[in-house]
Amino acid sequence: MGNERFIIDTDTLIAPYRSFYPFDMVPDFWSFIEQNILSKKIMILDKVYNEITDGGDQLSNWLADIKNIEMINCRNSTIISHYAKILDYINISPLYRKPEALFDWASDKTADAWLIAAAITYSCTVITFEISNASLNDKQPTRDVKIPDICKQFNVKCENLYYMMRHLGFKRK
Repeated sequence: MGNERFIIDTDTLIAPYRSFYPFDMVPDFWSFIEQNILSKKIMILDKVYNEITDGGDQLSNWLADIKNIEMINCRNSTIISHYAKILDYINISPLYRKPEALFDWASDKTADAWLIAAAITYSCTVITFEISNASLNDKQPTRDVKIPDICKQFNVKCENLYYMMRHLGFKRK
């Protein structure tokens, strides 16, 4: 189905774990994700890895137990350059209320800008459950910056988990 590679947002693993693909009911899903991480079709940013493995739950143990996982290091100079451009855009855009929007995305606890910067660097599709802010306008700036909106601004493809599952050929056994 092509050479498309994916980089996943934290919610792409947390939401299935907590709600619709629990380990005990759909182990095939987790094997599928692991296989695609190891084959580098699904890429993991170090900040996303840390957010998940800090959870102290079954999901964090599962991810930490994947041997030979290759994470994208956000300290890569090209990623840092793209990250700066993303924050500059948020800072100058009339769509976002400053300083709140910028502060939220520049926080050490937020991987979103790094995720998009890595997607630009490695030509990946961002996978997230976030949806675009349909009411974005410069007359009512928001502090609520959404991954799909920033992806669109930077010409990065952004899709949801089901797109990736279909593309990579997930089938329940």
